[in-house]
Amino acid sequence: MRYFLGVDGGGSKTLAILVDETGKKIGIGTSGSIDILNETEQKFKDHLFQAVNMALKAGKLNLDDVDMSCFGVPIVGDVYGIEKKIKPLIEKLRIGRYVLVNDVRVALEGALPENPGAVLLAGTGSMVMAKDKNGNIFRVDGWGEHVGDLGSGYHIGQMVLREAFKEYDGRSEYTPLLDMVKEFVSVSDLREILVRCKGENVRSYIAGFSRVACQATQMNIKKAREILDNAVDELLRSVNAIVKRFNTQTPIFLSTAGGLFNCDYIRENFENSVVKNSNVKLVKRKFEPHMGAVIMAAKEVLKEREMENFYAGLKLGG
Repeated sequence: MRYFLGVDGGGSKTLAILVDETGKKIGIGTSGSIDILNETEQKFKDHLFQAVNMALKAGKLNLDDVDMSCFGVPIVGDVYGIEKKIKPLIEKLRIGRYVLVNDVRVALEGALPENPGAVLLAGTGSMVMAKDKNGNIFRVDGWGEHVGDLGSGYHIGQMVLREAFKEYDGRSEYTPLLDMVKEFVSVSDLREILVRCKGENVRSYIAGFSRVACQATQMNIKKAREILDNAVDELLRSVNAIVKRFNTQTPIFLSTAGGLFNCDYIRENFENSVVKNSNVKLVKRKFEPHMGAVIMAAKEVLKEREMENFYAGLKLGG
């Protein structure tokens, strides 16, 4: 029996999964972020080892049993030379054969493993990545919270906090948003959160406030709607930009992934806008993003007919 390991490392969490050649899931592990630009090398290694070892323990396997692995890691391919920093940390696992790609690349493979098209990943960060029929890869945004990731959870959380502090200072009219922010993190004075807005885990902390905006739209708070409308507009701009990269007359398959789409307001407004675009066909993703990592590992080993059986097994596993 051949075994494959897939690791999906996002901006907030890491998920490792073990699957055998029949597509049966035999182990899963979770841990914190392995974003090397926002975590120390030690934290990167600790989180990676925790997720992988948890999956191995659940599957009652050792790394020597794994035939091929795929690691989806933030910023791979974005910063020149970053792989030289990441590979030695992965190899401390004493791993065998593996491929290293961007974390959105594994989300794309999970969404559309057998077809060309694009995936919009919107969670802590945001990026659109696409592949054409020849296997060429295109991407838009995903440039990090300081210069990009427009429409992401971080982007929304930042806008929510800026508005809350404006209300706190009296620079804008008071709305329930200020009290909702304080209640969300259980503080009596907004200044108490400042110490958490710098240092480790700041991206996921600030991105968490996107949930406040989502809750506030349910209360019909205008400012929250404006914040989320702005985010949806930015996501649509990224989708339109990726469509221009394709040289085709047929609509581009587009799937979505990421926690931001758990917000009904964002999902409904985004989908309603996309269906009006004749160049895009919104499709349901085949598999969850983390499954894309194990699919990419399997594709390095299994033949075409074997992959068909592999996909069938993954689908049976849910």
